[in-house]
Amino acid sequence: MNNVLKALADRSTSGDTLLDEQTRRERLLRIIARLSFAAFAVFLIGYLVTWLFVPDFPLLLIGTDIVAIFVTLAVLRLLSRGSFMRAVGLYTAGVTFILFTAVYFVNGTMGPIVLALPVIALIAGELGGRKVALITTAVHIVIYVVLAILEAVGVLVPYQMPEIVSRLIWGGIFITAATVMVAINQQFVAFMHTALSTSRKREETLAEVSQQAQAAAAAERAAQQQALETAQQLQEVAREYVAFLEQVAGGDYSAILDLDALAGRENMPLELISLGEYINTTVASLVEALDEAQSIQERYLVQSWEGLMEARRAPGGYRYRAGEADDASQVEVDEDAWLPQMTRAVHSRDVTVETQELALPIASGTRAQLIGALGVRREGSEAWSEDELALVTTVTDQLAQTLENLRLLDETTRRAAREQMAGEITGRIREAVEIEAVLERALSELGRAFAAERGTAYLALGEQEEA
Repeated sequence: MNNVLKALADRSTSGDTLLDEQTRRERLLRIIARLSFAAFAVFLIGYLVTWLFVPDFPLLLIGTDIVAIFVTLAVLRLLSRGSFMRAVGLYTAGVTFILFTAVYFVNGTMGPIVLALPVIALIAGELGGRKVALITTAVHIVIYVVLAILEAVGVLVPYQMPEIVSRLIWGGIFITAATVMVAINQQFVAFMHTALSTSRKREETLAEVSQQAQAAAAAERAAQQQALETAQQLQEVAREYVAFLEQVAGGDYSAILDLDALAGRENMPLELISLGEYINTTVASLVEALDEAQSIQERYLVQSWEGLMEARRAPGGYRYRAGEADDASQVEVDEDAWLPQMTRAVHSRDVTVETQELALPIASGTRAQLIGALGVRREGSEAWSEDELALVTTVTDQLAQTLENLRLLDETTRRAAREQMAGEITGRIREAVEIEAVLERALSELGRAFAAERGTAYLALGEQEEA
C-alpha cells in the first residue's frame, strides 16, 4: 500500500514538473521573440538613419532586418497557436540565416554580428534542448568556417561599416545579448524556484503518504490483533460449548451454560452469546422431551408388569427354605415372602446389608425401573464378604435382565396372538357379503374371543340417548 501511494505521488509530481517546464520554455521564447523584435526594430531605425547619411549604405541590410522583424512576428503567431516546437525551429533557423547574412554587411567574420551567434546557440539549447543546441552550434561553426575561408581567399569581400556605425552595432548587439542573458537567467531562477517548490511539495506529499501508510499499517495490525483475539475467544467458547455438550451427553441434564460470564468477557461477539442461548434452549427442550419419553416408558413398563402380575403370569413372591439335608431344600410360591430388609433396599435403591440379612433391589429396563427385590437370610453372626456381595449383585443383575427379556417375550407373544386373532376375526367378517351377516359375524366372533355374555352392534346416523 505504501509503495502504491508513493508511486501515485511521484507520478502526480512528475506530471506537474513537465507541465511547468513546458510553460517556462514557452514564456521564455515569447520574451526572447519580443526582445528580438524590439532589437531588430531599433536596428532598423539605426540603419535608416545611417542610410540617410551614408550614401553607399547597403539597402540589403535594411531588407534583412525587415525580414528578421517578420520572423519574430511569425514566431509569436505560432506561439499563440500552441505550435511551440515549430516556433523554436523557425526562430533558430530564421535568426541564424539573418545573422550570417548580416555578417557580410557588418565587417565580415570579425565584425560585431559574430557576438550574437553564441547567444543564439544558447537560446536554442534552452528552448529545444541539448540536441537542438548541438545542431545549431554545428551549423554556426560550419557556416562561420566557410565564410572565414571565403573571406581569407578573397572570394568574399565583406562590406566595411563606418567606425561609428560599427561601434553602435557592437553596443546594440552587446546590450541585446546582455538583455537576453538576463531574461534567460531570470527564467532559470524562476524555474529553480518552481523546482524547489515542487520538490518541497513532493517531500510534503511523501511525508503525508508515509503518515497515511503508517496509520494504515497500525490499523491493519490492530485489526489483525483483534482478529487473533476474536479467534482465541472463539476457540475458548467452542471448547466450553463442547465440554457442556459432553457433560449433557454424559447424563448431567442439570448442566447449563453460564451466559452471564460469557457476556462479561471483553469484546465478546454477540453472535457467540446468541449461540449459547440457542444451545441452552435446545438442550433444555431435548432434556424435557427425553424426560417425557422416559416417563412414558416408565409408565408403560409399570403397566406391563402390573398386567403380568394381575394376569398371574408372574407370581408375587418366592421363598427358599433350606432343609436339614441338601436334597431337602425347596423353593415355593409365597405372596408374603417380603422381608423388612427388602423394603429398605427398595427405598435406597442400593444393597442393604445386616449381620444375617442381605437385600438388593431388582431393576428392569434402561431406566432401572424397580420391579421387586431379592432378600437373603442366614443363621450365624458371620459378616457378608466382598465376594458374596459381588456374587449376589451379579446374580441380581442377571435376574433383572432375564426377567425383562421374559417380559418382552411375553409381550411379543401376546401381541402376536392378538394380531393373529384379529386377523382371523377380520377374515371371517370379510367372508360375509351382506350388512346383517357382517354384523352378526362380528358380534359372534368377538363374543367367542372374549367369552362375553352379551354384545351389541347398532347402526345409526345420529347420537342415541342413554337408556
